[in-house]
Amino acid sequence: MKKISFLLVATIGFLTAEAQVYRNVNMGGDHQTIRAKRKDADFEGSPYLFSDWQKAVVQFGAGIAPSSSEVKYDLLADLLVLKGKDGEEYEFKDQPKEFLLTSLKELYKNGFAPVDKFTDKTFYQVIYEGKIKFLKKTTKTIIESKGYNTATITRKIADDTQYYIVKADNKPIKVKYTEKSIFATLGKSEELARYCKENKLNIKSPDGIIKLLSYYDTL
Repeated sequence: MKKISFLLVATIGFLTAEAQVYRNVNMGGDHQTIRAKRKDADFEGSPYLFSDWQKAVVQFGAGIAPSSSEVKYDLLADLLVLKGKDGEEYEFKDQPKEFLLTSLKELYKNGFAPVDKFTDKTFYQVIYEGKIKFLKKTTKTIIESKGYNTATITRKIADDTQYYIVKADNKPIKVKYTEKSIFATLGKSEELARYCKENKLNIKSPDGIIKLLSYYDTL
């Protein structure tokens, strides 16, 4: 059975035009570039995956030592930031390839083929990793609304979650988190359906989908 990476949830997004006002100033140091305070931040809700700092091990490309840092993942900007000694937010000068939130045991990776609105720098949460990968992606966007008979515009952050299967071509394929959608994408539907029935698997639970995909890797 393939070694699996099981991690639970939450995830990821990209920058809306109105929120993307950052000024970077090179401050030197290990992987650090200071990030200016977000402007145009008059919205309700948090732009981060988690609002508090999370301890993480951050991996970079070949030849660059990993970093143990406190990080936040800004989903509006689709940007991983780290906590500086002064408590300010910093960007990594070198592009991270993956990061593991150590207390939550959640792994996030990029480097997948571009799909939908996402690029090869977009991070996905890796729920299962074997012959195929099962990814979870939460995005955040700003939604504007105006009440009846008023000129006041309310801006709120909205969350959305999608799931993807990645095969040998490294391109994420969007799936619904249902047996029908996942079986159709993987193929071998009859065998997978029989395995679920015999083992009373609920694939909408993390443990269930991992067991199913581990079985699929043996076929």
